[in-house]
Amino acid sequence: MISLLGSIIEAASLSGLTFIIKDVIDKVFIEKDLEKLKLIVFLILGLALLKQFGFILKEYLFPLSLAKVVKNLREEIFHKIINADFSAFFGKKHGDIISRATNDIEAFRNSMIFLGIDFFTQSFTVVAMIFVLIYMDWKLFLIFLFATPLFVVSFNYFGEKRKKYSKKVQESAAEYTQFLNQVISGLETVKLFRKDFILSVFRKINETFFKNQRKNALYDVFFLSSIEIASYFAATGIILYGGIRIIEGEITTGSLFSFLSALLILVNSIQILQRGLLQVKVVTPIIERIQYILNLPQEKEEGLEFQTLKNSIKYQNVSLKIENHYLLKDVNVEIKRGLKVGIVGHTGSGKSSFVKLLYGIYRDYKGEIYLDEIELRQYNLASIRNKVAVISQDVFIFNDTVENNLKIVKPDATEEEIVQALKKAKADFVFKHKDGIKMMVGERGSSLSGGERQRIAIARIFLKNPEIVIIDEGTSALDVETEKYVMEEIYSHFSDKTLLIVAHRLKTLERCDKILFFENGKLIKEGTVKDLNL
Repeated sequence: MISLLGSIIEAASLSGLTFIIKDVIDKVFIEKDLEKLKLIVFLILGLALLKQFGFILKEYLFPLSLAKVVKNLREEIFHKIINADFSAFFGKKHGDIISRATNDIEAFRNSMIFLGIDFFTQSFTVVAMIFVLIYMDWKLFLIFLFATPLFVVSFNYFGEKRKKYSKKVQESAAEYTQFLNQVISGLETVKLFRKDFILSVFRKINETFFKNQRKNALYDVFFLSSIEIASYFAATGIILYGGIRIIEGEITTGSLFSFLSALLILVNSIQILQRGLLQVKVVTPIIERIQYILNLPQEKEEGLEFQTLKNSIKYQNVSLKIENHYLLKDVNVEIKRGLKVGIVGHTGSGKSSFVKLLYGIYRDYKGEIYLDEIELRQYNLASIRNKVAVISQDVFIFNDTVENNLKIVKPDATEEEIVQALKKAKADFVFKHKDGIKMMVGERGSSLSGGERQRIAIARIFLKNPEIVIIDEGTSALDVETEKYVMEEIYSHFSDKTLLIVAHRLKTLERCDKILFFENGKLIKEGTVKDLNL
């Protein structure tokens, strides 16, 4: 609101300056009035200072307000992403999501700065100048009105073009971010590929990005040029008609120059204002892209609180279909509390999908999954996840200390608890480091080996101490000796808890009470290691 006040003050000051021009020419330059000159100089300085006061209020407070809006928007987007239903990301490019949360927000901020600061000032200036021009000479103002259809045609045509190519620019930026993200994430593997092919793909993406930017800039220039041409036609007519009236003695020279000065300010303000209105068209597709994230389907924080598993987990006719492809089909099985269950099968057989259902990665399944006597979807999802721990093959590690990478499962954990969890996970490398649990692990654990990352993940489950432990190829990067030690610790520590272990190494499953064998999404058979002749 104070920024808006600054815009009004700046516009009013400009209006005052146009009135002074008439007296400068008629009273000072023609009549040579010294006292009038002194007064005019004083007024000009006063109006200039007033204009700068309004300028400072506007130029500082609007960006500050916008920065607060963007800060809140970033928080809201982050909140929406981490609380989004997993189905929202199926088939979506992660780079596109990142681009919407970064590039598009920055583009939104830049557009709003350009739109907001100038829009308010120029709006007030246009209104003020129109009143000034009508007051000065309504006949000359009528000539200017004949040029307004050109302004309207230019705005509509070039506005639609800018809207179209602004959207294309943002889509190109998303594609660029997506590709770059993929290359950096898999750089180790990418270096083994043919670089010329990778570069050709990049050049194609980059060339499309450039072409969209070029067309966006071209239509912007043509828009400004068309406005200026229309203004020249109007000014020429006014100078011709005004000159005739000066010659005939109907108006003074000062009156015409004062009118032209006000007209110049009006045309300049209209040009900036129309560019701002054009920016509304430009920012519209950007806002639509941001709204996509703000409207991501959210996981519902409702339902019964899951306290503990008392009896069993039961799958009844469970099927899971994603994009016309069955990941699971008609699965029926009961897992008693405290059992250690091995899950085996070929790649793509449905093993991981089977366990992911338990902690809500997939919610749109057919059939029923009961935790004791209550169906899984009736529980509050967060309360289930609080009682479940997962170690997967693809371990997620923050670019932070070992300590904080463990505290994400138990923020109030003591140093002693963290140390004990690391020892159980045989994460000896932490204690050999000079910083101990304060050692930084790098982005996605880049300073650690695959086995070390898995041991950090294993330490998390000891620290969390859940009701249900899921190990989905979570020891695949460990050597045989370390895996044996870690699995012994897991079996011992969680002796009364339910373990679901997805593994290819049968040695890992020797102590399991039951083995589930999957094939093509179906549970083919179940029994002990000996029963299944594994």
